[in-house]
Amino acid sequence: GQLYGDVLYFATEARAGWSHSDPRPLYFWGYFVGLNGVWVLVPVALLADACRHLAAAQRALDRPRHKAH
Repeated sequence: GQLYGDVLYFATEARAGWSHSDPRPLYFWGYFVGLNGVWVLVPVALLADACRHLAAAQRALDRPRHKAH
């Protein structure tokens, strides 16, 4: 949900021609892109970590089990 909101936030601003953001480079890149970009990077990192854990769990379940005789 967070990524969806971020995409909408950046996409609507880009579609409006960046008219609601400060055109000065420090404010645009520092505040608008940098600080808001954190809200994109954190969910992406959490999704990647979850995918790694899910893949490891699936590999563990897919391993053939040896029966003890």
